[in-house]
Amino acid sequence: MRCEQRASKPPAQAAVAAALAIAETDRAARTVQHGIPVGWRNVTSQPQRTEFDGDVVSEWLGTRDGYAVDGLDVVEAGPTRVVLAEDGVATAYDVVAGDHAVDVDWPGGHLRLGRVPRFTDPADAVASGSLLAPMPGTVVSVAVETGDQVAAGQPVLVLEAMKMQHTVSAPHAGTVTEIDVQPGTQVAANEVLAVVSTGSTTEETE
Repeated sequence: MRCEQRASKPPAQAAVAAALAIAETDRAARTVQHGIPVGWRNVTSQPQRTEFDGDVVSEWLGTRDGYAVDGLDVVEAGPTRVVLAEDGVATAYDVVAGDHAVDVDWPGGHLRLGRVPRFTDPADAVASGSLLAPMPGTVVSVAVETGDQVAAGQPVLVLEAMKMQHTVSAPHAGTVTEIDVQPGTQVAANEVLAVVSTGSTTEETE
């Protein structure tokens, strides 16, 4: 392998370098399982995916011998430096991985990539005040109707799962603007059950 550095590289390879640097940063922060390779699986079903803003996705595998990337050889991988080789020619990438973005520099250019969280809270994808099903189950009873005023913590409905009942309560005082279920409705985990919009209640302070 020639240990040279090419003058330019497409952003896709810089994104791979960013993904591996993030993986190495996470590995360095581990408090357990230091001897297990990053992303390693006993039975591999699909590659690891690291997503960035702009629909940029890098896929890689964690093997017993290190990282594997389709079409590239991973010569070196660390939190701040990654060396990738293609057709025997190696290119070094200097990486600074922040919480929200990753900067990658190499002899041919610079790339800044916004980071997409690997895991997101389902509540972030729905309207404010949405009540989500905490588990799959069946709606047993509904205690309110659309337009009702509710207080914080007031029961809205009861969900039954695995022969146990779970009361879903209003997260804050407000108005029930939507009820998407009725008794007998089967629901999936994180499905929207009702929406309580912030507003005044019938309670008055003196």
